[in-house]
Amino acid sequence: MKLPKVPVHAIAWFQGRYGYNTHTRGFFEALAKRRPVFGSPLIGLEGPWQEDQNQLAELYGQDLVSIALLYGSLMDVLATAPGPKVAYTVWESTRIPADWQKPLGATDRIWVPSTWGRQVMIDNGFPARQVDVVPEGIDATLFCPDGPKTDAFGDGPEFRFLNIGRYEDRKGTRLLIEAFDAEFGPDEPVKLLVACHNSHDKDYDLPAILRSIGIRHSHKLAFIPPFKSFELVASLYRACDAFVSPFRAEGWGLPLIEAMACGLPVIATDYSAPRDFLGAESYRLKNHMVAIDKPYFETIDGDYGVWAEPDRDHLRVLMRTVYENREQARRRGLQASERIRRTFSWDRGAAIADDLIATISAPPIA
Repeated sequence: MKLPKVPVHAIAWFQGRYGYNTHTRGFFEALAKRRPVFGSPLIGLEGPWQEDQNQLAELYGQDLVSIALLYGSLMDVLATAPGPKVAYTVWESTRIPADWQKPLGATDRIWVPSTWGRQVMIDNGFPARQVDVVPEGIDATLFCPDGPKTDAFGDGPEFRFLNIGRYEDRKGTRLLIEAFDAEFGPDEPVKLLVACHNSHDKDYDLPAILRSIGIRHSHKLAFIPPFKSFELVASLYRACDAFVSPFRAEGWGLPLIEAMACGLPVIATDYSAPRDFLGAESYRLKNHMVAIDKPYFETIDGDYGVWAEPDRDHLRVLMRTVYENREQARRRGLQASERIRRTFSWDRGAAIADDLIATISAPPIA
């Protein structure tokens, strides 16, 4: 007789439209099609996770797997969880923050989305046998080449580059704006659309940033406010001609893979997690490794790890190449879309996770 599958207690940020929120909903909704999933939604660390944990322990005892999809520093939510404990997390530097080490080390398994992320964990002292790759994905019914396009930018003949991601050094936003402004002249029919709001940075001031850059052709830039729905995001991808992301490091890169699924040719830094899904169709941006000198996490010894410094001149070359060879770029984008939608669904990640759960929750052999 086939035994019922061990259920999962999911502790994560279900609400919102940032990367962790999208990851949480896409992954656990897909996993729930394969085994029972009980979700405890958090706002920060506030939520009913402890009460849910206690009730599930009464119902299932040790026959329960707890998965927290959070920052590594917050994995103490698993400390009192019954059964196997899985920390599912995303990180971008080659150095794991000190306050992540103990909470992650106290779990049974660590899941990361990419092969690069797995190696980072191993390089930071976690045993290889403890670290698994469970990739993120896309909703292929929503992010696809066919579908409505936003008409917010009119139907003019200009070529549209798109970038989506918080304004920060890690995303390379300033580098992109500077390179675009330097490469294209005032009369060329091309625009750069940027969605780069950063609510996490109290000092974020877009007009001040643009003044400091000294933009020559401000009429060629358009800045997009936060999105109200994922349907709107998909319609924006389809209304553009190429996606460009000169990031310095990515733990996964959801906007990048969503743009690919929608058929956009992509220019992206050839480094970190996206190498798992950037194919031969992608325009890979040259780079070299540098020490991270602007910290975005705390460390005592001042070592923040390394990340990639994109080649500014090569970025200009690639943007010009895509702009002047748009039909070839369009074909490459559609080829990537077919591959991404076939290979990187949320269901694929859930299937990998389901197999891993079966292994870690199996009773020991007598």
